[in-house]
Amino acid sequence: MNKIWKQYAKERYQRVFGILALWGFLNFYLFFLCDADFYVWDLIYLNLLLGSVAVCVLVCDFFRYRRLQKCLVGEECKEQELEKLMGMQIYRAWKQEEEQQKKELLQQKKYLEDLSDYIARWSHEAKLPLAALKLMNGRNENEELRKEMESSIARLESLMHTVLMGSKLERPEHDVKFERILLEEVIKESIQNQAFFLIRNHFELDIQVKDIWIYSDRRWMVYLLDQLIGNAVKYKKENPKIVFWAEEKEPGQVRFGIQDFGIGIPKEELPYVFQKGYVGKNLRKGNYYSTGMGLYFVEKIGKLLHIKISLSSEEGQGCCVTLDFQNLSEYFLTETDR
Repeated sequence: MNKIWKQYAKERYQRVFGILALWGFLNFYLFFLCDADFYVWDLIYLNLLLGSVAVCVLVCDFFRYRRLQKCLVGEECKEQELEKLMGMQIYRAWKQEEEQQKKELLQQKKYLEDLSDYIARWSHEAKLPLAALKLMNGRNENEELRKEMESSIARLESLMHTVLMGSKLERPEHDVKFERILLEEVIKESIQNQAFFLIRNHFELDIQVKDIWIYSDRRWMVYLLDQLIGNAVKYKKENPKIVFWAEEKEPGQVRFGIQDFGIGIPKEELPYVFQKGYVGKNLRKGNYYSTGMGLYFVEKIGKLLHIKISLSSEEGQGCCVTLDFQNLSEYFLTETDR
């Protein structure tokens, strides 16, 4: 598109230059070569006439440029009008570039689909050797080694799930199903997914959510909570605890919060925590280090599910992530359900 605009601007400059060249030539010819037979007032009158014509041409050109801008940013325009505004040569170049961009987008989409399918197949195939490892580890007589193996296997399963869901986020348009779900059930399902790490780290769980319904996609909501619970595990302190609470502000509008009491996030890092790959200074002690992808996925899923997500934290006091659900009952409920 930049190339097209440059070509369009070049034509406009050539037109302005042509007008100025014509004006300069007429003045030179009439003033210096015909001065004996030409009156000064006639020359002034001719300059005023040429100036008026030039102003009219430039004003028309400006409005033509503004109209072309509106057409190119999305306003409905007929193909004949675009061709007239651009000129045949520029219009053809623009159509060729547009077709090339469409081809590139289709190629990129196909590449993402192939990559997502490959990751899905790989994830499913990798479950078999992991299941075998679990069975073999169950016969391991070394208790300390068995626990370490259990931790590594659980970690691999979690990473495989993250890879699979992360690849689906690149093309989620056919993978979202909104339905009326009980929030408490979603919380318990996510807790079950993270049970190994929660039990091993002796987490206390406080679920202050009863009989609250939301409209969302169950699988994506569970994955979103998996990320938040996973973060609470990674950045825990002694006597770790997670509190889940929810309130219905208005009919259909729910505010849901997940509060942990871990090491927290420094105030200066809060504006960046949802950025892809951002890693703060508070890395978990031990073998694991943050990848900076968890909260990035959380925000991306929030946009996918139309959830407003906010995070507050104080260093040393933990974090609270708040999810505000919109009232979608008008879109999903029948009259008998309301």
